[in-house]
Amino acid sequence: MVPDVDIAAHVGKDFFLEKIPIHESGQGYVRVVEHSVMWKETAASKIFTYQGLTTCTEVDKSWTIMSSVYNHLRQGREKSNSGLGTLIRAEVEHQERLEARGYRSPTWRLLRALQSLLSAVQLQGESAVTAPPFFPSAGRGTTRFWGNEQGPTVFLWEGLGEEGREECERVIRTHRDWVV
Repeated sequence: MVPDVDIAAHVGKDFFLEKIPIHESGQGYVRVVEHSVMWKETAASKIFTYQGLTTCTEVDKSWTIMSSVYNHLRQGREKSNSGLGTLIRAEVEHQERLEARGYRSPTWRLLRALQSLLSAVQLQGESAVTAPPFFPSAGRGTTRFWGNEQGPTVFLWEGLGEEGREECERVIRTHRDWVV
């Protein structure tokens, strides 16, 4: 059990993800607060999380995505924060281009159903900011979002670029464990 303790944590001093405050007992703790609190990666970071959204405020690569997506990408990749921020900015731009052409992402319910057809472990298509975390591996063409490229695959044809479609066609000719 993790205790709820009455510790006076201060915004800008204690709420950095690089240093989670520890209770005097040496254990972790939970502090329930009445209002949302902004979390920053580090004191100097330009990435912060507030009310379920994570935002990067760097002038040349700003973005905002759901904090759960950010945390999944942060845990699933071995990239520096600057490399991760660059990847996210590129993926946000890719997703915006897809949607400008009228593309709409399938629901997670549909993707789970497709995944269950062949016990798929890989998703190909869309962007890192929309790929559901319940696939152990995800990517688009030669771009890996997370995991290893192997096993039964769900291809989201409309969410693939030319390179991804060529890879999809190659897999279709050589394997039987796929859904398009």
